[in-house]
Amino acid sequence: MEFDVVVVGAGPAGSVAAWAAAEAGCDVLVLERKAEVGVPKQCAEGISARALEEVGIEPQDEWVSAEIERGILSLPGGFKFEVEVEGCMLERRVFDKWLVVRAVEAGAEVELLARARRALVDDGRVVGVEYEGVDGVHEVRARVTIAADGIESRIGRTAGLVPPLKPTEMCTCAQYEIVGDRHDPKAFVIHFDPERIPGGYAWVFPKGENRANVGVGIRGSESHPGLALRTLDELVKGSLSELVAGTPVEVNVGGVPVCGPVGRTYGDGILVVGDAARQVNPVTGGGLHTSLVCGRIAGEVAAEAIEEDDTSATFLKQYQDQWKEEFGDTFECAREVAEILPELNLEEVVEFLSSVENLEELLRTSGILEDIWWG
Repeated sequence: MEFDVVVVGAGPAGSVAAWAAAEAGCDVLVLERKAEVGVPKQCAEGISARALEEVGIEPQDEWVSAEIERGILSLPGGFKFEVEVEGCMLERRVFDKWLVVRAVEAGAEVELLARARRALVDDGRVVGVEYEGVDGVHEVRARVTIAADGIESRIGRTAGLVPPLKPTEMCTCAQYEIVGDRHDPKAFVIHFDPERIPGGYAWVFPKGENRANVGVGIRGSESHPGLALRTLDELVKGSLSELVAGTPVEVNVGGVPVCGPVGRTYGDGILVVGDAARQVNPVTGGGLHTSLVCGRIAGEVAAEAIEEDDTSATFLKQYQDQWKEEFGDTFECAREVAEILPELNLEEVVEFLSSVENLEELLRTSGILEDIWWG
């Protein structure tokens, strides 16, 4: 098989990349390892209005579960800092499938149960993908390969662009969807507790009047198997009990990269995007906003490369130039904040936040108000 563009992974980054490339007239194939796009969810499901606008997406009733107007930073002892935000809560199962449907409607093909094995490399150039489908192992050739295959990214790794993750570069996360929420349905809460949640935080994101996503993320260097879920259980029964009470109807666990983007997200014949490129906020672990925007940029640049008949690293570098122009300051600010916070005790955190003249502006600059949700 031969295509202009092959996209590995039908998450938000991959689907938007496929959509953008197909709309520009490219022959596009999307390979997705799962049987159903968007399942299970690996996200707190919140997104800013700005993120949707930047990708040209109008909110749809079918995948918006609640409107968000306020964000609250909470610390033990009753300290709270509140800022205004504009965003919504998604139903990721519906949203992710809606994105891939848009790609198909634009002309992309999709193959499910297709597990990527490695990048096909010819004399240093990526020329496609080897994958395992329901009927055996296949090769697909493409002029541009877009690796959107998640945190472990076999394609990015075998192409020589994505190094293995270290425990210090990850957060381990656990989340419940709870029915019976008592929390303000228009506000999300981020709860910092350095003693109980080392190197991380807990969150409550409302999904309407009686549902909420409640989760916790712990820095990998401070965690061990099962700790995130045990900590979440303790918080739901303890310090978060005034915010949420009810019955869990879903549990999700997973890892999130918090090291910042890989050094190079392009090569001859390849672009790397989303969690595969570790385009995730180092402070918050949020990556949905960046995945959508970087996916759009990747699809557009891939289409330009096909049109110009130039899929060299020199041409494809403009993808990295563009996403860095969009998010470079955010990642740099977030890295600085991420380095400071673990060294502070609770009193110093309160003093630091209280001393900021324009807290909302700091949060926006660091990307916290755009990407604070686990994506």
